[in-house]
Amino acid sequence: MRPTLWIGLSIALALGAVTPVSRAQFRPPRTEPGPQVLFFEALGLPGEGDSLHERIDIHYRIDREFFVPVRDPDGRSPFHRSGEILVELADSTGGIATRAMQTLEIPEESADRKPLGGRWEQGILRLLVSPGRYRILMTVEDEESRRSIMDSSRFAGTSPMNASGLATASVALIASPRDAHGVPGDVTLMNYGEDVLFGRPAALLVTWKSAGGRDTLLTVRYSFTEEPPSPEDRPLLPPDREVTVPFTCGVTLVPWTDSSRAAYRLSADAAGRTCAAVVPIPFSRLLLRSYRMTFSLSSGPGRHEILRKGRAVWPDMPFSLKDIDNALDALRYVTTESELDSLRRGNLETRRANLEGFWRSKGGKQETAFNEVMAEYYRRVDLAMRNFGTLRQLDGLRSDRGKIYVLYGPPTTTDRTLDPVSGFQEVWTYSHLKKKFIFIDQNKSGNYVLVSTTAL
Repeated sequence: MRPTLWIGLSIALALGAVTPVSRAQFRPPRTEPGPQVLFFEALGLPGEGDSLHERIDIHYRIDREFFVPVRDPDGRSPFHRSGEILVELADSTGGIATRAMQTLEIPEESADRKPLGGRWEQGILRLLVSPGRYRILMTVEDEESRRSIMDSSRFAGTSPMNASGLATASVALIASPRDAHGVPGDVTLMNYGEDVLFGRPAALLVTWKSAGGRDTLLTVRYSFTEEPPSPEDRPLLPPDREVTVPFTCGVTLVPWTDSSRAAYRLSADAAGRTCAAVVPIPFSRLLLRSYRMTFSLSSGPGRHEILRKGRAVWPDMPFSLKDIDNALDALRYVTTESELDSLRRGNLETRRANLEGFWRSKGGKQETAFNEVMAEYYRRVDLAMRNFGTLRQLDGLRSDRGKIYVLYGPPTTTDRTLDPVSGFQEVWTYSHLKKKFIFIDQNKSGNYVLVSTTAL
């Protein structure tokens, strides 16, 4: 007997304590692009003191799994990962104007492979250059394997020495500070290059070279245009809005990191030439798409517009969500057969819309595009696929244990015994549901069949 579960209140119960948080659409990629292990971007800042150089900070995020773990010869930790990051700025002639290098030593408790997109090494490299525009040459190398990745697709620039005001403005995405008023002392970079982390609250850090004057307020009008445009998505995107915030001049941005994040300390400096403002913008409502972002800045007579292209990215997206047909097939335990057949009909774009509509109808709040119910469901699907398969049925999702795990999550306790007659037995107990599921592997082949469901 194949039970079905009406989606609505029932799915929240089936998923335990998970609460729906979104009605936004989800669009898996047409084809899996492969995991991105390196993100970086540049922030142009005024030079310090009487220096004839301007400053370019390179923020980076590199997946720790890129580096091969080996035993630590010094014994400071069981294992470690080692590598090197090199950043060079090339001028218009191709010559290297300046470079910065950083060695990475990452302690590890084990050499077990972890999923990509879950653990990152972050940092900030500070370079001083003459005013101008430069190509960024970013190279990351693993010490053990000697494999490397290199990216030369980005540019960085600084304003002329005699320029000032909003015309010199640069922007970077930061995690939303707890205090939304004024300029906080510390800001943590979102640090996904020019991309936005899907569903995560973020704000815009705006910095520029002080031009003097008495203005203390910055107005920013923002707009998001999907590329390519989609009339169906437009109602779900943040509408064009204008927000006014206070700003502070005479500050210095001091980089600091603790390996797991990259941040700035905004320190008061009488000789500092930098103005800074933190602008709250609803980045968390952006769908998983590519965007053209426009930020129109104004303060007193000053005006400036900044264009930025980027995507909303989900680095640790569940694997089962990366293919539309697989994602639809995984709904088998929470839909009827006729409903699932209906969702599978049509071409790729139609099936994509069906999947989006299915999950869009399960949420309630509009503050974020991230749907925790959907994410938790497919995390469970991933685990079931990997852990409950057999030699005959590799896809563990289709097993009895896989079905129960997807519907109810990890059991409170798991007990396994061996009976000479009945074979292996597993008992999954869910205390909060007051239920017990008994599985039997009579042939000792790994195929556990659900034979009993009892109330506690």
